[in-house]
Amino acid sequence: MVEFGKILIPTDFSESAENASLYALSLAEKYGSKIYVAHVIEPFTYTSDLGIDMGDQYQVMEATAKKFLDDIVTSIKEKHIDVEGILLSGEPFVEIIKYVKQEQINLIIMATHGRSGIEHMLLGSVAEKVVRKSPCPVLTVKKAGQTFSLP
Repeated sequence: MVEFGKILIPTDFSESAENASLYALSLAEKYGSKIYVAHVIEPFTYTSDLGIDMGDQYQVMEATAKKFLDDIVTSIKEKHIDVEGILLSGEPFVEIIKYVKQEQINLIIMATHGRSGIEHMLLGSVAEKVVRKSPCPVLTVKKAGQTFSLP
């Protein structure tokens, strides 16, 4: 029997991530699943020679992410779905996989951004890495209207 008791929605707060969450909400309503909405803040390195206090910048990023997460959690609760917001810090795909294992998540539903060529080479794909490393199924959702063209 397929189990959807715990569904993780990794989010970068983009329109694509919001679109992916629609799939998660639909499944949660159907199967009585709990939704976990996670955002990963990537810490950045800096040199103290610049004289910039990056700790303050990180706190601003964290506060902003928390506000966005709280807004998402509130909107999901209004649909009478059990939900929890999680703020993580680190390499996004690593933190997502660690959280999935820790919480024994049954399904990940996440957006793909459809990067290609040099942009994909330089930035990589969090979704692609999650798909390869995940201990549970991953449903990837393309941005609405996104098409694929052969090279």
